Amino acid sequence: MAGGMLSPRQKMINMMYLVLTAMLALNVSAEVLDAFVIIDKSIEHNTRIVSEKNNSNLSDFRRAAAENREKVEPWLMKGEDVHRRAAALYDMINQIKLDLVISGDGKNSEGIVNGEVDAELIGSLSDTDASSRILVGQRTSKGKASMLRKAMNEYCDHLLSLVDEAKSPVLFNSLIEMLRLPETQKKTDGDVTSWEVAVFDGMPLISAVALLSKYQMDVYNSESEVVSYLMRQVSATDFKFSDIDIAVIPSSNYVIQGTEFSAEMFLAAYDPTQSPVLTMGSRTYHANDKGKIVFKTVPEHIGPVSLHGNIEFIGPEGKTTRPVNLSYMVVEPNTVVSPTKMNVVYRGIENPISISSAGIPQDKLDVRITNGTIEHKGNEFIVVPGNGRICEVSVFVNGKNMGTRQLRVKDLPTPAPQLDVVSGKTATKNELLASQGILAVMPRDFDFDLRFRVVSFSVFAVDANGYVMEEESKSETFAPRQKQMFNRLRPGQRVTFTDIKAVGPDGKTIELSDLSIKLK
Repeated sequence: MAGGMLSPRQKMINMMYLVLTAMLALNVSAEVLDAFVIIDKSIEHNTRIVSEKNNSNLSDFRRAAAENREKVEPWLMKGEDVHRRAAALYDMINQIKLDLVISGDGKNSEGIVNGEVDAELIGSLSDTDASSRILVGQRTSKGKASMLRKAMNEYCDHLLSLVDEAKSPVLFNSLIEMLRLPETQKKTDGDVTSWEVAVFDGMPLISAVALLSKYQMDVYNSESEVVSYLMRQVSATDFKFSDIDIAVIPSSNYVIQGTEFSAEMFLAAYDPTQSPVLTMGSRTYHANDKGKIVFKTVPEHIGPVSLHGNIEFIGPEGKTTRPVNLSYMVVEPNTVVSPTKMNVVYRGIENPISISSAGIPQDKLDVRITNGTIEHKGNEFIVVPGNGRICEVSVFVNGKNMGTRQLRVKDLPTPAPQLDVVSGKTATKNELLASQGILAVMPRDFDFDLRFRVVSFSVFAVDANGYVMEEESKSETFAPRQKQMFNRLRPGQRVTFTDIKAVGPDGKTIELSDLSIKLK
């Protein structure tokens, strides 16, 4: 600031500014510095309490794992990892505090006792250069505040990965507030700069030490919250119950002849240590790793079916047997495939069709098509046919073909041209002048709500003097010169609209038939 290509007077002004800034930085009252010492000592005291609580929680966690290793150990391993990361981050911050005090007091500072900082014994409490040197850094190297911010954010990200935000939003947001450090921040004068500069540049040494102690406490507090959260997850999915019953969940109460019937059976108060066994007739079925028994059979006859069996499991009173009853209806294959609009499907558009099979939900139907594509949307299926004349729609359930239907494929009918305010072949001159343009109208018996848009057409007429007039429009509306033509016509004369081109919903351009209007 005092160097460079400046005048002697400007150099002197800049030097005086530096001196004034230094004096202002040093003008920190002893009472304020002592207050920071008290704050730092209080933070360290609370941090020790939280650290002891964390060690106690982890000991409880380890004892629980020893009693039920299979259930608790996966969560304990996550808790142990959090504890290790927290300790490593705490030690890193502690080393930054030591470097900061040494920078201000020297290597033999009395403020360092047994590898820890004792704020009461720091000699250079008001030193503002140490924070800038150690935490902000010099031009050629970054300070340790940058390393601190990165480590805090990585630790925060890891803890967030262990917490279900949807189920624990308060804890999730609390971790962000405690640990997340921004890349930029506003200074007291309102300027935006890096977080390191905004927080630590020119900060008195004792203030920086107290702030770093606060970060250490945040690290241990967040460890405490997350380890407690992990301990709760061990029993988060346990069921509380006063009785035991058998749950039977069939895939459907209707079964098509020749297809498979299946049902899931499990203890309503499911315990992962249980392994119930089903006996149905002469066969036995064992539970899977989720405690569920999957029963499957292929019925041979049409009509109602009733099955009876027993499930055996270990209850509070020992080996227990409970009866199981199943009932379902076997029906003949009956599949209906019908176009929603008519008995044909049209090329180039989406054709809705209705497909149903007795007793089978639509989402269980496997629908296939030849010469086109088919997609399930809402309560309908949408067919887009290809170039052929026939589409075959087949419906499968559990790999069995329940029926096939042929659908005829047609091209879209060609719309007819029509003046927008005149529907017939005659019109008055006023009606002709009132018209805005030409519409492409679909046949009345066509059920789809489709619109073709006229993109160009020509007008041809002969006036009273035998002069041939012809003008073109590049849209669906009349061009100004075409309107001028209409003014020159007389009753009894005829105006013809030719070369009418329109674009349909499939994006293709087609040519419509000519339209002839006689003036009356």
